[in-house]
Amino acid sequence: MAYLFAFCRLLTGIVFLMSAVSKLRGRTAYEEFTAAIRALVPLVRLPARPVAALVVTAEAAVAPLLAWPPTVLAGFCLALGLLVAFTVAIVVALRRGRRVPCRCFGASVVPVGPGHLARNAVLLAAATAGAVQAGAVQAGAGTVLAGLGPAGFVAVALAAGAAAVLLSAIGEIAGLFTSSP
Repeated sequence: MAYLFAFCRLLTGIVFLMSAVSKLRGRTAYEEFTAAIRALVPLVRLPARPVAALVVTAEAAVAPLLAWPPTVLAGFCLALGLLVAFTVAIVVALRRGRRVPCRCFGASVVPVGPGHLARNAVLLAAATAGAVQAGAVQAGAGTVLAGLGPAGFVAVALAAGAAAVLLSAIGEIAGLFTSSP
């Protein structure tokens, strides 16, 4: 169980950190993300700039929350909240036929689609599994990383890093196999 818990923590933390950094890598990236918010959720009457700032701040907070043992459950809960909001926005956009580029991990021109929903499903599963385990740890049913030695941690970190890179590119990968309008 320690390996699964460590994998979920690392995968979730790395993905959210990558997402936040990709939006903050330059003014253009942040502006493109803000524009994507306007296009993805046109019915929300909130100004896009503060929403964008809140999203990036929340994404950036996930990794440190997951890294510090007393706040692991809060980190998973924040990640779950963000993932549910992102998934709802994608579903609404798809149901309305909106072909909006996903700016989740940078300057992608691939519109949101099934690949993004699949990515979110994997991340929702990882965050849920991690939250369940974190809740058990907080309830005294185990320790945070019991039985996970240095070699085990390195193996889990490499697997989580590779999975995070794959998940961050899943929209682009799916875009290779979909037809253009």
